[in-house]
Amino acid sequence: MLYFSDALNACGLTENQKYADELATKNKAIAMFFAENKIEGTPQPIVASPLTEGYRTTTKRRANHFRGGFSFGVDEVPRNEPKAHHDIYKYIENLLRTPSYKPLADALNWAIVRGSYTSQTIIFNVGELNAAIVRKLKLAAEHIQKGLPTVAAAHVYVARASDYYLEMDQPTDSLSFKQLFGPKELSIKIGNFYLRYPVTGFSQINESQVPNMLRIASEMAQLDSKTDFIDLYCGYGLFALGMGEQARHVLGAEWTGESIKCAKRSADYLKRNAHFIAGKIDCTFIEKLPKPEHPEVILLDPPRKGTLAGVIKSVAKRNPIRVIHIFCGTDDIPRSVCEWNAENYHIKRVQPLDMFPHTQHLETLVLLERN
Repeated sequence: MLYFSDALNACGLTENQKYADELATKNKAIAMFFAENKIEGTPQPIVASPLTEGYRTTTKRRANHFRGGFSFGVDEVPRNEPKAHHDIYKYIENLLRTPSYKPLADALNWAIVRGSYTSQTIIFNVGELNAAIVRKLKLAAEHIQKGLPTVAAAHVYVARASDYYLEMDQPTDSLSFKQLFGPKELSIKIGNFYLRYPVTGFSQINESQVPNMLRIASEMAQLDSKTDFIDLYCGYGLFALGMGEQARHVLGAEWTGESIKCAKRSADYLKRNAHFIAGKIDCTFIEKLPKPEHPEVILLDPPRKGTLAGVIKSVAKRNPIRVIHIFCGTDDIPRSVCEWNAENYHIKRVQPLDMFPHTQHLETLVLLERN
């Protein structure tokens, strides 16, 4: 198998290419990747990112501890991060270098900034909480509210004996979450409405590409009043609520309960005919879903590691008229497409999006139908 990173290297991707050249290289690489791995279909030209610099809405900094000092270790603004994030990290770094903040500096694993391009939330990932650390966190929160006007909230994320910061498969039995100030949820604007999601929940890091993603998925789905729409790995309901309004009924499923709670509240507020359930998305889960009584369109947006064994086969048993499989990990495409082909589903359209400029990653939407 040819890995996508190898295809990029073979096509001449370099770290400091101009964006137009980078995009051309990625187009050559995705075409090579499909050809060398004998994947049916021809990728359409990659949809460029509206923002090519400072596009990330989630960033992180690891705390570096050394004798007599503390640092986040980044002095220049990375190309893919907003300057506002960099300014927040410098503010926190200067604060924690103060001797009186040593208990908090020593306990800090990561600082995370999330939000939109205009409003941010800070999350302190600490290894422990005690009275001294709590006092310093509260004092830091007061300074942040005064010194960082775009920061709307701050929270503490306790990670005992773990190097996770905000991963999808975080070991929730060893973590706790505390509010310092501001809302416990974040929001993203979808057209003329907002969707809310948990501070620790997954959301696309390139908010500028979300409208393109929803538009393309909607074109592929062709939903109407006679079709049901199932959104697997639905998170807080981005696709279910962002494009499902035309469907007869919408069902969203996700393993994390907090995201599902947000999706349910959004559906109630928007008065949408959508139902959301939480559970581990495996073949057993799929087989327990209500039997289809109307034509179905099914969208799968799994994490980078892909679907669990048996999920594709179980979805195919429902005989959906269209399937949209979204790949965050390009290298998972050959395996998954092979599984779809075994169930007589074949590619009708391949649309890559440059969700991650200046990296070796793409987001790829694949439309499949049964022959």
